[in-house]
Amino acid sequence: MAGGMSKGGGGGGGGRRPRSIRAEFGSEPGAGRMVAGGAEDEKISIAACDEAVRLDPGSVDARMDRAWALAGAGRTGEALADLEEAARIDGSRCEAHGMRGVMLMDASRHAEALRAFRDAVAADPGYVAGHMGIGMACMGLGRNADAVESFGEAARLDPSSADARIGLGDALGEEGRAAEALDSYERAAHLSPGSAAARMRVGGALIEEGRFREALAAYTGAARLEPGLAEAHVGRGSALLEADRHRRALAAFSRAARLDPGSADAHCGRAEALYHLGLVKKAMAAADKAVATDPGSADAHIVRGEILEGTGRRGEAVADLEEAVRIDPDSEYAAAALEIARRGARRR
Repeated sequence: MAGGMSKGGGGGGGGRRPRSIRAEFGSEPGAGRMVAGGAEDEKISIAACDEAVRLDPGSVDARMDRAWALAGAGRTGEALADLEEAARIDGSRCEAHGMRGVMLMDASRHAEALRAFRDAVAADPGYVAGHMGIGMACMGLGRNADAVESFGEAARLDPSSADARIGLGDALGEEGRAAEALDSYERAAHLSPGSAAARMRVGGALIEEGRFREALAAYTGAARLEPGLAEAHVGRGSALLEADRHRRALAAFSRAARLDPGSADAHCGRAEALYHLGLVKKAMAAADKAVATDPGSADAHIVRGEILEGTGRRGEAVADLEEAVRIDPDSEYAAAALEIARRGARRR
């Protein structure tokens, strides 16, 4: 089977950005004013910020607070305009540049984000979060070697930062420097023993190294820290699946699916485990669920395609695997699986 879940890692979330990056940038709302609850409270919050800016148009803090409130309301363009004005008023405020970089990253505007983070570091060369932001933006642009340098500088400036080590590990992994990536993740886990994200990264790196028992221990540690974290149970299932412990893998993936029914990874894992246990109809149903949950998941199409191939439905298998290759043209596994399915279809 595809082994798609064995890519593991995922604890840091989208783009694998370290979770606490917003706090690092000082962009959390101040004094509890910015986030209150419903839409009406949101309006009150923005209105209060409008008044603060009206009373003191030259206040960088007032503009940063309003930018946060506007961004929370989905008004990103206005938020960015406030941050640009804050930076114009006082270009030495690295937090204004950094906060702008975060918002641009959220909008996948990586080149602009890189410029904002560089402005932050120019304002304060010792600004750790700025160097981390440069690393994130570089990764978004595919400039992984530059990301390694920037995350490395962040780790040098703050040796106690687990997030810097996680980011460094991510960049090293993208560069194919697996052993160094694992070392960086292990340092992050040591620096922050309560970080499920760090343990998740360790688990993913260990799976890549073929060290499945150790990977299982790392993911189990993450699950103990955050029992409701579906990704941790997906990781446990991945390690167990790679070790051919299919019943236990099924239990782990099933728990993940219960915790997060929208996890295509959990449904993919269930499909693989069920197929290995000979429960083909149930495996097919789980694979269908994975594709329905996330039609843009190459892994979901690979898993379903391989189940179809294994049951002799080669034409349908080819269609799924072609879709997997279209979604992820760099996947050597998907390309190889597609070639096998095509050869099988031609022999019919």
